[in-house]
Amino acid sequence: MSDNFKSQFFQHVDASVPQYVAELGEAVAIPSVSADLQTHLKDIIQMEEWTKSYIERLGGSAELLPNPKGVDDNGNELPPILLAEFKAADNSESKKTVCCYAHLDVQPAAKEDGWDSDPFVLTEKDDKLYGRGSTDDKGPAL
Repeated sequence: MSDNFKSQFFQHVDASVPQYVAELGEAVAIPSVSADLQTHLKDIIQMEEWTKSYIERLGGSAELLPNPKGVDDNGNELPPILLAEFKAADNSESKKTVCCYAHLDVQPAAKEDGWDSDPFVLTEKDDKLYGRGSTDDKGPAL
């Protein structure tokens, strides 16, 4: 990897931090709590649709597929599965395939659980970002 490429890459990343933080804030704001499907199925689907749109804006393709299990053990409808693909711009058929997995759901969270701020509002404190899903796993998925 050339020094010029590295320099350009890190300049781009540094210049894009406000955009990345704003996008993470949008994702954190969606309470995609999978432990309570009766209440949050619509939020989980909203998170999947938001991510699908995000992938498509980046030049990938994505689709929501019906969950083959259909319902959980309590009879609650399960959310669809988001399948996405990014193809190499040149000679994509000769390139190797990389498979990545991430989840977009989060665990329940409330300020009463010990959060210093609303867990579904991305909050900066002491140069750190806090918000439900920001590190597990919405942030890494983005």
